[in-house]
Amino acid sequence: MSYSKEFILETAGDLIKKDQLPANKRYEWLDFVGIPQRPETLKDSLYCASYSDGKDGWDNGYDRRPLVAKISKEKEWDIVIDGQPPESVSFLEVTSITAFADRLYHKVKEEHTPYVIGVTGSVGKTTTVAFLEHLLGSSGINTVRFYSKRLTPLSVRCHFVNRVNTDTSAIVMEYSAYMRDHVKELATLLPPNLVFLTNIYDTHINPGMFRNRKEIFSSKVNINTKNTEKAFLNAKVPEDLGVKIPEGWDTFEVEEPQVVNSQMPPTLRTKELYTIGKIVSKELNIPLDTFLEAYKSFIPKENRIISYTVDNKRIYFHGETSGGSRLFSWFETNNGEDPWLFVEEINFADEDPQGFRSLLERIFDSDKTYVLDTKLNREKIICNAKFVNKEEFITKLKEAKGYIVYHKALATRHNDFSPEKHLKEMLS
Repeated sequence: MSYSKEFILETAGDLIKKDQLPANKRYEWLDFVGIPQRPETLKDSLYCASYSDGKDGWDNGYDRRPLVAKISKEKEWDIVIDGQPPESVSFLEVTSITAFADRLYHKVKEEHTPYVIGVTGSVGKTTTVAFLEHLLGSSGINTVRFYSKRLTPLSVRCHFVNRVNTDTSAIVMEYSAYMRDHVKELATLLPPNLVFLTNIYDTHINPGMFRNRKEIFSSKVNINTKNTEKAFLNAKVPEDLGVKIPEGWDTFEVEEPQVVNSQMPPTLRTKELYTIGKIVSKELNIPLDTFLEAYKSFIPKENRIISYTVDNKRIYFHGETSGGSRLFSWFETNNGEDPWLFVEEINFADEDPQGFRSLLERIFDSDKTYVLDTKLNREKIICNAKFVNKEEFITKLKEAKGYIVYHKALATRHNDFSPEKHLKEMLS
């Protein structure tokens, strides 16, 4: 996509306070906020000096305003700001960055109306949505996946304005809830046509967030809006919570995959992903053979699920945060057998582990869970665990057979970290 200065000014309208953008300029990218899909080679970008105090729970707070002079000089990008711009930059001053981004989003959205598939739940959203992107793409459907580590209304606008065009037939997106109204806000901003609610764990049961799983469920069902054509809910969710199936929802039972994908662990979450893909295929008239081939060839994205064969062992490497829900999802195996879990490092990021203490107790109570004995791990783990020294940790890892999970928190967020190399060094 590219946007002319005239289009931007016309859309911004009465939000404009001062215009000092170059004449006859076209912009390849409208940078409301940083998203991973922004090309590195952009030359003509309009950089918005957005900021947030983080109090609404969408983000941890940030401020791009101090960067505008540097961005303008180094990248030669023009600036949008809702305060006093620095000297010697080409800029557009507006009354509100958020209102500016919103107007452009709705203007572009009027012209492009892709079919939107939304997924919400506690665990597995990112991987499920990545699979749907792969499935639709394999079927010849031009699909864009909206992904950021934390999707916010501003990042959704940024994805849509910059990545959706006349060739885009479908959007797939996860609808996450950090606070009670978040799913509703995202669904109002980008109403999905087809929705799925996958599972509800103790995630985000923290002060100021959610008090229990029923509150989480009540929040997430708001993904189903008046624009939604069909909504599917994992039948286990209302059954486990003891609640009625909400009006406007169909239920599904998870199915055993008919084909094998060696990258996917033998868990209920894998069966859930497979089942959702099968439902989407039926709704969009994708042939069964195409669906099965897409499932076999799918490689999970964003390092959420990665596996390696090291010393003839298939090891699933978990390099994200240590949330109890995600850790426990490795334990929900198809045959009820606990995995071998080797924990090198714990980090709960911005979550309070007291909110999922019961899950952690079940994880660390397993006789096949071993934790490397470090000061940090002893401080972080709030329940009893089998702490072992490095020598015993490696010995147990070498002895383990079958389904093995290795956890080193936040490791995969570092671009220079190689899980496979790390595992080989541990086992050498």
